[in-house]
Amino acid sequence: MNATSPEQVENPYSLSVVVCVYTYKRYQSVVALTHAIVAQVAPDDELILVVDHNEDLLSQLADELGDYAQVIANSAPRQGLSGARNCGVAHARGDVVVFLDDDALIGPGGLESVRRAFIDPRIHAIGGEVRPDWEGGTSPSWFPAEFGWVVGCDYRGLPASGMSIRNPIGAAMAVRKNTLDRIGGFSDSFGRVGALPAGCEETLMGIEIRTKIPNSDIVRIEGFSVEHAVPRSRQTRRYFLNRCLHEGRSKSSLSHQVGSSRGLESERTYVSRTLPRGVLTNLAAVSRGDLSGVDRAVMIVLGLIVTSWGMFGMRAAVTKARPRVESQGVRELDPISPDELVTVVVATVGRASLRATVESLCAQTYRNIEIIVVDNSLLPESPLPRILSGISDHRLKTVVESVRGVSVARNAGIAASSGRLIAFTDDDAAAYENWVQTLVDAFAKDDTGRLGAITGRVTAAELSTVEQQWFEDAQVFDKGLMPEVYTYPAEPELVSALGASADPSMFFPWTCGEVGNGNNMAFRREALMEIGGFDEELGPGTPTRGGEDLDLIRRALLAGFAVAYRPDVLVVHRHRSSLSELRSQMYGYGVGMSSVLTKLVITGYLSRILAIVPAGFRFLVSADSARNEKKPDGMHRSLVLYELAGYVNGPLMYLRSRFGRVRRQRSAVLPHVKSIHATSSSELT
Repeated sequence: MNATSPEQVENPYSLSVVVCVYTYKRYQSVVALTHAIVAQVAPDDELILVVDHNEDLLSQLADELGDYAQVIANSAPRQGLSGARNCGVAHARGDVVVFLDDDALIGPGGLESVRRAFIDPRIHAIGGEVRPDWEGGTSPSWFPAEFGWVVGCDYRGLPASGMSIRNPIGAAMAVRKNTLDRIGGFSDSFGRVGALPAGCEETLMGIEIRTKIPNSDIVRIEGFSVEHAVPRSRQTRRYFLNRCLHEGRSKSSLSHQVGSSRGLESERTYVSRTLPRGVLTNLAAVSRGDLSGVDRAVMIVLGLIVTSWGMFGMRAAVTKARPRVESQGVRELDPISPDELVTVVVATVGRASLRATVESLCAQTYRNIEIIVVDNSLLPESPLPRILSGISDHRLKTVVESVRGVSVARNAGIAASSGRLIAFTDDDAAAYENWVQTLVDAFAKDDTGRLGAITGRVTAAELSTVEQQWFEDAQVFDKGLMPEVYTYPAEPELVSALGASADPSMFFPWTCGEVGNGNNMAFRREALMEIGGFDEELGPGTPTRGGEDLDLIRRALLAGFAVAYRPDVLVVHRHRSSLSELRSQMYGYGVGMSSVLTKLVITGYLSRILAIVPAGFRFLVSADSARNEKKPDGMHRSLVLYELAGYVNGPLMYLRSRFGRVRRQRSAVLPHVKSIHATSSSELT
């Protein structure tokens, strides 16, 4: 290599620049990139063009560029970017190997920035600044900046120049040659093959460097910049979602190989901070006249869902078979006796209203019950002795659960329970005095042989504010006066003493909002055993804020159990009394429901959920929908916007919950549950 930049300064490190080429479509880009590199190299540097299994292209590049570069064939037996890069590394003589994509153009001073970066002995690899060069001049109006990685470029949320990164973007990166030798190069299990948009080979490289070389660092250097071509073929929504899907699959394989704690470390921050901020920023842009902000917010959510589907759907396929959608039914259940022991579980964060809840349970006409209050306040000193002071009942005990979340708390209550029937209500509700008796009577007269759960009617405890009246009139909790039996698939011919066969909506069983609520429901123990209790990634106390009750009901239905709605099973609920509280509640409902749907998408039900999305949107926003026609005329219209915002953020919050939790091998129906400390109610007096 005989061309030398006049700006070149002395540096002890020689560079081997490797460019991998596989298609004639980028021939002119490779020629332009070659001349840009030649203008910056020092006498000891070299340029290596690796042609990936294309003999005609190899011959033509050798003829035209052979005076400037080594033009070699990929010697790996299989086509693919990782093998081509390894071939280039094997031929490299430089101290540092610089990798540039064949559709990128390095900016002035780029190689000089590489030289300066490696003066620091702690730095073993760097990533450059990768700016998109959009064919047509600008990005599509729907394209979110947070997803620049889809087109192989920088994205919003990356660390600043000079900061540590887990791994570089492959279009512009450089690694010490001896470092690559120590880690064994790039894994051919990852990376693009032709036009297939796979990835993660750079991620694995970065993880391997830090694992095998203590105190090593990888940093981002903006002076090392490239313009990365983005053709119109990559500016479509179809390409966007396809790239997300393949990235998810690659991440699944990567985390399976190195563990999710290392394989998904950066993704946790990206999902929990960058994407929610992106959704809010783009929605806020609408108020400034940028109507495409909604489109970008939607694409952020869709991109996350599809990536997650690729990641978790693939992992689920490896570990277990997809659950049956059409259940083959369950075994005939043993009858419930008229004097069956019933456990009532109440999870609490220490609300003062808990006292009224417990008093209503102690006053039940049905006496064969145990009451388990699960303290999930996470306070150094439990508030329960103060709240429940003076209540003396031998059937009452408390359980302390030190992990935040209503699902975790309820599972702890189930694990501490003794009854064959386990009922649930909330610490802002109170049961009618015949609540448990009515539940037992209904279970005892089961003539289906598969009744797994009962839900009941929920009405207002008080209507002292207009907001409480709105909520009650809208029948958000109240499911009406008609007893019904739900099965999946629906059985119109079912005749039961429990009620008529339900005629469910088109959203059944995926949403299950029509079936009942978590503040008034009861399950057979064997049903909870079979379906595994509450999903601890859902519910209040997690980023998802809700959805755990509907998820549990749906899983019971898909497992073949019948669920009966009984309007004579009554509790009252303290509705939110102010507009700000109601807005927060409706936002939380949107997040929770959207989180449940996201869970379904990434566990194998994508087509089912996509089929109901258009109708679901109309159901939410149309004034004459079955849902909204019940709302009183004066009900604040902003509540719909808050709920919609929750729906938009739901997928982000579900992934934040899923990424953010350390996997615990705990379940409501397994014998080993941590942090259970029971005390008799006498200790509360």
